[in-house]
Amino acid sequence: MNTIKNATLLVSNYDDAIAFYTKKLNFILTEDVPLDNGKRWITIQAKDQPNFALVVTLANTDLQKATVGKQAGDGVAFFMQTNTVEKDFSTFSKNGVEFLQKPTKQPYGTVAIFKDLYGNKWDLIEPVK
Repeated sequence: MNTIKNATLLVSNYDDAIAFYTKKLNFILTEDVPLDNGKRWITIQAKDQPNFALVVTLANTDLQKATVGKQAGDGVAFFMQTNTVEKDFSTFSKNGVEFLQKPTKQPYGTVAIFKDLYGNKWDLIEPVK
């Protein structure tokens, strides 16, 4: 069996990213291991999803630095599924998360679009039941 365990999240600052994801989106910091040359192995995950984590990676090269906040170009980079989109929209908004679109019904569910601290777009989706 093959599974996807991690995906890279390019950031400009480790601690700012950890603070945003843990304090504003209620993620869990699962690993923060010092490496050589000031690098760190950092993983964060949604509280209810123990088998998948984002690897918070400090952008080092010019291309990586140019990609921070644009991991999917101008499209949505990440998709967060929820059973309570209105509640999460309210909580995240109160936490200072910037939404580009309020919850809107679509054929596949109710979706709101927000930006992370670097500008990556995220869909917050409550699927059709």
